[in-house]
Amino acid sequence: MGAAIALVVMASVGSVGWDAQGYWKAIQAVHHDSDPYAEDLVALQAFHTRLASNPAERPPFVYVYSPMTLPFLRLLAVFPRWLLGLLYWAAVAAGVLLQLWAGFQMADQRERRWLALMLPAIIFFPGLITDDAILSGNVAYPLYGVILAAATAGWKHGRWSWYYIAVLAASVFKTPFLVFLAFPVLMETGRDRDSGSDRGRRQWVPSAMAAIIGVLIFAAQIRLWPGLFREYLSSLRLVFDYLHDFGFGPAGTVGRALWRRGLPSSLATTILHLLVVCALAVVLLLLARRVREWKLPREAWVPVALVGTALLNPRIMKYDLAAITIPMLLIGGRALRFALGRSAGENQAANSHGAGQKRSDRTLILVASGCFLIPNVITVAGPFWFPVEAVILLAIFAMGVWSLDQSSQVSVFNKTCRTVELGFAEN
Repeated sequence: MGAAIALVVMASVGSVGWDAQGYWKAIQAVHHDSDPYAEDLVALQAFHTRLASNPAERPPFVYVYSPMTLPFLRLLAVFPRWLLGLLYWAAVAAGVLLQLWAGFQMADQRERRWLALMLPAIIFFPGLITDDAILSGNVAYPLYGVILAAATAGWKHGRWSWYYIAVLAASVFKTPFLVFLAFPVLMETGRDRDSGSDRGRRQWVPSAMAAIIGVLIFAAQIRLWPGLFREYLSSLRLVFDYLHDFGFGPAGTVGRALWRRGLPSSLATTILHLLVVCALAVVLLLLARRVREWKLPREAWVPVALVGTALLNPRIMKYDLAAITIPMLLIGGRALRFALGRSAGENQAANSHGAGQKRSDRTLILVASGCFLIPNVITVAGPFWFPVEAVILLAIFAMGVWSLDQSSQVSVFNKTCRTVELGFAEN
């Protein structure tokens, strides 16, 4: 109830639906047989011309979705604005709830006790930093909701068909969604031998086929709508050149830093992103293999695999971060628990000493609160998210890699203890 009231208050006293209003504008342009790309290019040029005299002017909304979405916009134009708005915001709310539900499935039983209390607040902290991105009405929220819900069925039950369909459908709107085709490969490679070690090899084929289909869908638009496609690419280019909207990933952070110094950024960010992708691919595949060998629980691997896959995106925006906030939170919590010495054996010892367990819990809460508050205070006191969020993303992923190693050591320790106990029992 508090979260719902907060959303209503934020919407009533501030701006709301800035992306959704841009979609409505594009729908109206298509409905009147106009060209939304051409209109946005004119708006961008005018904005760039006025920027020198009015640097505080808010950038215009730019429709940067592929020409294949325009027939869908023409279909939506038949609905009255009030009904379309109601349906769309219901879809956004459903997408947010699906994201929260999917993230909740990644937690173990102990984590679910505290995560359930934090779910309503998570929507205000995309990427673990406070922001009102939820009020933008960006189409990424329902798209990510469907993708993560389908991903849950995939990693829990090995059914990935709907996941591939969801990712391909989302890629029509945002091509970078295709990077999530790597997630099934990582998850099935990370399954233990008892559930079938060949599943990872089988997922390479459907994932590669889905990637080929996604590229073909993108390339086919060059032949179907050549003029619109050129305008679409021009809009994308000007988003970087005029709006400097690079995102919050490693390459985006470097691109913004170069822009602030008046240096060219295209080549440097492209090279850096390719290097990051190659390094992440090697690390993720090695981790997936080790997870299978260590026979770790799937819940231990899913958040790390999902955050690592999201880092493959060349332009990570706030609504992209909202989809991986719970995995980031789980990774951070697990790493801190291990760092404070809360291994499986120590937990058992703490259970026999109630006061010691309470002190450990209080220490964990204080340290976690400090780690959460420091970047938020820096961001609120400073002028922007950049580069705090990039540091958090990389730090969380590194913590995830480290916590998996710690989990493997605990797993080996427990296995050794069970072996010794069985030996004594037999003797």
